[in-house]
Amino acid sequence: MIRRSIWLCALLLARAYSAEPGAGSPQEFAYGMPITTPAPAAAYRVALPIEVYREAVYEDLRDVRIFNSRGEVVPYELQQVPPDAATASEGPSLPLFPLRGDSRATLDGIHVTIQSQGTAVNVQAGAPQAQPPVITSYVLDARDVTPPLRALQLHWQDDAPEFSGKLRIESSDDLGSWQTLRAEAPVINLRNAGARLVKNRLELPATKAKFWRLSWVGRTAPFEFVAVTADTTPARQQVEHVSLLISGAPVNEKHLEYSFDLGARPPVTQVNIELPESNSVAKIELLSRKEATKPWRPIAHGEFYRVRSADSERRNEPITIPTNSDRYWLARLEQPSSTSGDQIPKLEASWNAEDIVFLARGNGPYLLAYGSGAAIADNAQLAPLLSGVIVLRAEPGAPQTLGGPGRLRPPGALPWKNALLWAALGAGVLLLAWMAYQLSRQLGTRPSGPPN
Repeated sequence: MIRRSIWLCALLLARAYSAEPGAGSPQEFAYGMPITTPAPAAAYRVALPIEVYREAVYEDLRDVRIFNSRGEVVPYELQQVPPDAATASEGPSLPLFPLRGDSRATLDGIHVTIQSQGTAVNVQAGAPQAQPPVITSYVLDARDVTPPLRALQLHWQDDAPEFSGKLRIESSDDLGSWQTLRAEAPVINLRNAGARLVKNRLELPATKAKFWRLSWVGRTAPFEFVAVTADTTPARQQVEHVSLLISGAPVNEKHLEYSFDLGARPPVTQVNIELPESNSVAKIELLSRKEATKPWRPIAHGEFYRVRSADSERRNEPITIPTNSDRYWLARLEQPSSTSGDQIPKLEASWNAEDIVFLARGNGPYLLAYGSGAAIADNAQLAPLLSGVIVLRAEPGAPQTLGGPGRLRPPGALPWKNALLWAALGAGVLLLAWMAYQLSRQLGTRPSGPPN
């Protein structure tokens, strides 16, 4: 009986230790996605879906793994293409020549007479006009600029009248034939409740030309350009972005603050506010926090706008911020007069797309597992090894439950294994005590032998 009890205690202890899978088991993770590979290859890359950012316990995604069909972890690496460090810089000022009114009518009003027997020249202009015609276009001399132009920066007086219009941008090398680079580039100079909205930078495809022409499309500006500078800085490297668009919720009755819950913690690098109504301008402060109980911390200020013209609508560019993995965001209106009634704005959060690249060790199908409070960093440095190797893109399937939500708890949050171990030990002690009690009763009731 005693030997049997000892074996029973040992069995309880063994079950306590074996209740949790071994290191690297898919069951250590809460969720997973099967990976569909297009063809046999040495390595694959999978775009991280939003579900990974939503359920991962750690911001650095240390609780992400790739398993093969045998349940073994294969070498993997999270890869992200960083944006180029180049920024726009203002270059030289280009000689500027404004053209007023109808240029052909102006030329027709000038008469030149040359006497053939002598050297006298007589130039007679047409009758002077009461007011000079408006400027319809500008010609820029870029012959001294060697690199290709990538943008033109417009300058006008600070007190210039309000205006919203478009410019056609053309280039030429002989002032005779012109090539259109942008048919309708927006130009904006607006004010509202002390805020100022200016759009005076014209982005261009990298182009080298001797002359440039800027012509108003439709309305002409009620002010003149005082200068135009050239930008020859290489454009930023285009990085693929992933975005979430979240509707806000009013925080107070005055609708001066709106809260947003991303429902995930992606590494956000750009934020934007989508105003609910056209022809609106708002100056907004953006704040964020990791948890709903934490205080807000300021992230960025910006002026956001939507301006509608006859055939299109122009909006502000997103604001670039340092990488931010906070889940909760707040938009605080700094100029309440620029809001639009009871309509709700939206927050657009964008981040650089990330891939998980892994070596095809072992057979498929492969499994992307994520969400484990007990996981530690285990990614490899694969970039040097994959030089010259074709890496095929694979696709993740539908999410499925592996170990369940209980795996999201960090170690120490619920020491269930220790509790189970102590429970097993306690049960063993109680069992031994009961056995000792039964044995003592049996010894006490056993009849004694005959007297000597």
